[in-house]
Amino acid sequence: MTDSSGHRPGPDPAADPLDPRIAALLRAAVALAPDAAAYASDPRAAAETALAVVAAELAALRAYRERTERQMEELFNTITAFAALDYDRRALVHDDNDELINAMAIGLNMMGEELSHTMKALVRARDEALAASRAKSAFLANISHELRTPLNAIIGYAEIIREDLVDAGQEALTIDVDRLQIASRHLLNLIQDVLDLARIEAGRVDVRLELVDLRTLLHELQTTLAPSVKDAGNVLHTRVELERPLIHTDPLRLQQILLNILGNANKFTVGGDITLSARDHDEHGRAFVDITVTDTGIGIPADKLESIFDAFTQVDDTSTRRFGGTGLGLAISRRLCDLLGGTIVVTSELRRGSTFRVRLPVDGPQPR
Repeated sequence: MTDSSGHRPGPDPAADPLDPRIAALLRAAVALAPDAAAYASDPRAAAETALAVVAAELAALRAYRERTERQMEELFNTITAFAALDYDRRALVHDDNDELINAMAIGLNMMGEELSHTMKALVRARDEALAASRAKSAFLANISHELRTPLNAIIGYAEIIREDLVDAGQEALTIDVDRLQIASRHLLNLIQDVLDLARIEAGRVDVRLELVDLRTLLHELQTTLAPSVKDAGNVLHTRVELERPLIHTDPLRLQQILLNILGNANKFTVGGDITLSARDHDEHGRAFVDITVTDTGIGIPADKLESIFDAFTQVDDTSTRRFGGTGLGLAISRRLCDLLGGTIVVTSELRRGSTFRVRLPVDGPQPR
């Protein structure tokens, strides 16, 4: 209904003096009051009573909320401590806590106990493993040294005997002496590999950085390997494309890395080609040099491309029997490459050959 002016008339105060919700609250307050009849005839007193009841309820709700928030914050702090590996933190359990919150706190504390016990057991196991690893490395280093000393003497005496036989005109007898020297040097190289790996794992390898002319280093490698490459019927090619031939690295360790890779390429390639190449480039604002060794040898199965960098690992037992070696060369090379701040990766195809790429920073390894 609207009046003549088009406005809907407002509620009649006499007919509806109170909002229905307030009226209901007043009726509830009056009903709960000790003297309901007295409040029924006094709306003002009833309103005051209702407001007092509402205020008390709000205060109670606020206190409950604040207490619940504190309890939940305690649980959150405990979970945060667990995430930060502080498993000794415990959530508080109070008699006035909500029953569900107390159950959660007890559950968290039980989990903390289990995590604490597990972590302590893991730390003990780690410490024992590290101690065993250090003992193993120390043993390998000592035994390798003890084996190298007599082997060097055998090689030296064999050389003296060979010279005496040649001087006596008995060159035909030098064949057995040569075999003795070859076998002794082979064994010495194997022992040296074991010793190198033991030193690396024990953290006893020093990296001595200096400015190295990479062109000169690669040329020296080519000269060193030329006889063995020729004996295997292979051809060694070099391709050096360096705008900045100087690199900050350890020349002896880099030579060791490349000799291992080139030696493998020559060992697993017969009557083929081996290519040693180098180029420099920038990546993410930093200069790097890539040194690659590509061969046309037997190749490596795809599922063995990562495991060949594990110690004492070769492609298979047949390779070990046919080509010899301990399977330590690539493991040593990867660890040395890491010490120089670089990486080493391989791509390969069976019966087509392999490519090993060593990437090193021109400015040397970053501080650890």
